[in-house]
Amino acid sequence: MSIRKKLVCLATMAAVSVTGLSVSGCYGKNALTNKLHKAYGSLGDKWISSVVYFLTGHIVMTFCLFADFIIFNTIEFWTGSNPLAMGDTYEETDANGSKLLAKKNDDGTLSVNILDVHGNASNFKLERDGNKISVFDTNNNLIAMHWNGN
Repeated sequence: MSIRKKLVCLATMAAVSVTGLSVSGCYGKNALTNKLHKAYGSLGDKWISSVVYFLTGHIVMTFCLFADFIIFNTIEFWTGSNPLAMGDTYEETDANGSKLLAKKNDDGTLSVNILDVHGNASNFKLERDGNKISVFDTNNNLIAMHWNGN
């Protein structure tokens, strides 16, 4: 391969990387890239994290941004949820600014926190038992129950 072809190839790769960095956040959570950032940050010492990031960051980050931009953010755009962003927690903000945070507990229940735009909070726990879903307040008092009798 000639020098000119190598330079064109390198320039194209750089342009794709920069484009991915600049437009990948237009829509979507960039869940894969965020998981990579957390992984680098969890390596412990800041020096170790920096060295590992310096040695592997560009290649891995480019791949993650590309996958987020082309695959995962596109799925999120069309379906409304990112498959990689799902897990033990779910966070959503509606058009009015109210926030919902749901967290899966170790015992299989789901803790839900809702914060409206005025700062009023509602906290409750959902518990599923077969076709029955029970809603409990913070003192573990039963608030509501739904039975799906299929």
